[in-house]
Amino acid sequence: IIGINGDSGLRVLAVNILGRFLLNRDNNIRYVGLNTLALLASADLKAIQRHRGTIVECLQDPDISIRRRALDLVYLLVNSTNVRALVKELLNYLQNADVEFKEDLTSKICSVVAKHSPSKKFQTDTLIKVLIDAGE
Repeated sequence: IIGINGDSGLRVLAVNILGRFLLNRDNNIRYVGLNTLALLASADLKAIQRHRGTIVECLQDPDISIRRRALDLVYLLVNSTNVRALVKELLNYLQNADVEFKEDLTSKICSVVAKHSPSKKFQTDTLIKVLIDAGE
């Protein structure tokens, strides 16, 4: 279904099924869902955006591999229309993130803000907040 270029309806169906993978308790199934959604991001980002909330929730998973894949996918989902909302979510998570994850998280936040910032003020305020929250 994923490899069929002509039928976007089937691709949306596949994305919705993969979105349900993220609700599963099994880490392996969630990891496969996140990984496959990341591969599909270039083909149908709009369909994946519908699962943005569930993807962001995966950032709080105890498993570091799930958190890293979720962060990679969130990074792909950010655009000029949702940058404020997603950066806010990432900043909220940064406050409680463990040390091993903070480096990746701060790097992605700074990169997203540099690329999609709606204003210089937003960019500056966000970078200051990252410096304060990242701590070390």
